[in-house]
Amino acid sequence: MYGFRNKLNRFLEGRYGLRGISDSVQIVICCVYLLLVVVNVFARSRIISAILLVLLGLTLFRVLSKNILRRENEDRAVREWLFRLRDAFQNGSRQAEIRKGERAAKKEKRAVEKERRKDKEHIYRECPECGATLRLPRKKGKHSVLCPRCGSKFGVKC
Repeated sequence: MYGFRNKLNRFLEGRYGLRGISDSVQIVICCVYLLLVVVNVFARSRIISAILLVLLGLTLFRVLSKNILRRENEDRAVREWLFRLRDAFQNGSRQAEIRKGERAAKKEKRAVEKERRKDKEHIYRECPECGATLRLPRKKGKHSVLCPRCGSKFGVKC
């Protein structure tokens, strides 16, 4: 028994081996493998069975590989790809939140415009200097208005 264990240890010495949860490539391969196994339970396809054998062979190749640097580079590349994929999904949800906020702002702006249209005693004008919206009394004729925010003077016609 000890002779077999020693031979196995000598055989695996210097090989990539199983890195556990730190090996992103193996995790992706295992997830794809499990997904295909579930699909194959229902589909019973020879093509899926062949793909499963290829994935099993790829796993054995990676475990028994002596080119550790190359396996680590593959792992780094897959990890970066997974981060980009995660960021794409998170940015999609952020974009949805931004669109939701924009829709709420437009709805609020429409409600304000509706209230302003109902107001028959005042007119609303923007200051040409600072862009502030001013509520002015509705008077006939031309008037000069002083902006309370920036202090600029401009003319208004009703």
